[in-house]
Amino acid sequence: MDLLIDADILACQFAYAYEARRDLDRWDVHAVFDADALGAGADDDAADDALRDDGKWAIAGFDSSVARMLRKTGTDRAVLCFTGSENFRYSILPTYKSNRRGVPRPVLLDVLIEHARQAWDCKSQDSLEADDVMGIMATKSPGSYVMASTDKDLKQIPGAHYNWRKDCMEQVATSDADYWFYFQVLTGDSSDGYSGCPGVGVRRATTVLDGAGHDPWMSIVAAFESRGLSEEDALVQARVARILRCCDFNFSLREPILWRPSPD
Repeated sequence: MDLLIDADILACQFAYAYEARRDLDRWDVHAVFDADALGAGADDDAADDALRDDGKWAIAGFDSSVARMLRKTGTDRAVLCFTGSENFRYSILPTYKSNRRGVPRPVLLDVLIEHARQAWDCKSQDSLEADDVMGIMATKSPGSYVMASTDKDLKQIPGAHYNWRKDCMEQVATSDADYWFYFQVLTGDSSDGYSGCPGVGVRRATTVLDGAGHDPWMSIVAAFESRGLSEEDALVQARVARILRCCDFNFSLREPILWRPSPD
């Protein structure tokens, strides 16, 4: 069994730890590696080398975390999953993750990603996020992977899960994964920039889904319509909330298949 790791989260974790250690609230990191510090005519490669050298502890911590996850999960090989270029969700909901636009990128992040691609087996796919890549791989070969993440979104994917922050393993059944998907359609996710159904929180979403029966879609639509919205509005939320499974991906065209409810 192999280990799929959401390497976006892990790399950001160490990139932000690096920035916190350097106290970037008070110091401009670019001033540390400017041309005067590196010598006249210093180029980007020299700056990257200096940054890489200064961040050795973060790079070592990243590698150590991967090795620790392998030990904790008893898996044989790590596959680090990264987000590809673009994101198909932007074409569905332009405000998706808009709260993150313009936020400065951690200066060590690209160095960590470059290191990971050299040191570990890595997977990414244009238009997909890291958790989509994990979801597709895990559902294409059930029982072949443990999925490591700290993001609750991945609970939409059935299978073995490991949360490295809580240091706990969990087996998610298909019925529970489906429930979590529908739950997020209703509640939305403010950190990802989609709202779900207005006025529906945890308690209301639980009430809707627990009384919905085998296929809760029409109950979800009814909740949206009660707020003056339409089934199309609900479908937009579902398509951005959905973490892709292998049935949601066209392997020939290498592109997502947008989610739609099961026919009656």
